[in-house]
Amino acid sequence: MKKKNAFTLIELLVVIAIIAMLLAVIMPSLQKAKDYARRTLCMSNARQTGVGLKVHSQSNHDELIPVRDQDGKIEETLPQPWEAVVAFSPTYTGSGGKALPMHLGVLYEEKLIENPEVFYCPAQPRNSEYPIPYYYDFYTDNGAKEWGSFFPIPPDAGNGHMWVRTSYNYWTYGKKKMTQLNVSMPLVVDNLQEWEVVPHRRGRISPSLDATSGVPNPRAVPLGVSALFVDGHVSFAGGDDIFDKDLWPLSSGYYNGPGNRRDAFEEILRVIQGHQ
Repeated sequence: MKKKNAFTLIELLVVIAIIAMLLAVIMPSLQKAKDYARRTLCMSNARQTGVGLKVHSQSNHDELIPVRDQDGKIEETLPQPWEAVVAFSPTYTGSGGKALPMHLGVLYEEKLIENPEVFYCPAQPRNSEYPIPYYYDFYTDNGAKEWGSFFPIPPDAGNGHMWVRTSYNYWTYGKKKMTQLNVSMPLVVDNLQEWEVVPHRRGRISPSLDATSGVPNPRAVPLGVSALFVDGHVSFAGGDDIFDKDLWPLSSGYYNGPGNRRDAFEEILRVIQGHQ
């Protein structure tokens, strides 16, 4: 009889154990590499946006794109920060009822940014329970329609609103001209509307709040914020003080961030300025 060569059960178990150990070592590194790539692309998008804002200002006698409210009105008092992510609104239209661009949407209309996907950070969390999407594919029907040409119904029509949003905050501090701003001020930053939508999380764990304490899971605290500054440079500003509990009303439910608190929002921008 010929002896057959084969693996024993113990040998197979040893090989499986070695593979599992290797995967346990490799997977965190792969995740970190993916997170770093998303962060790099997010900062690149902000940099491209900064170039567009600079060209717009130079072509319009140093004028900044104004911050408008949801109906397109320019007030002496700045609107709330959440309104500055709106790029198109069905209540701000021109002749023929066509929606007019606001904020970063102006750069696309002026062809200073040819691909509006630049206005979306790839690290933006995708929380299926959150009623307001901040994703490019949502506002283009997965690429089937031109960005800004229609207003899709949000997943939760009772809480969401039919605007086209970007995932970056644009802010002018109430100034009308670029040269009126300090060059070290953040001009465009990652989404800071509410705690649930801040990108660049530790371990990319769902940013839900603890059901009992109403405070965020420590593992879900963001690592930092990508920020474009007035002088055109972009940096990733880290620091726990950016996410200080006094600046973020961390209560359960939505709207638990500085999107509805202009004072807190501008304080966060000052903190970011100190971490660039």
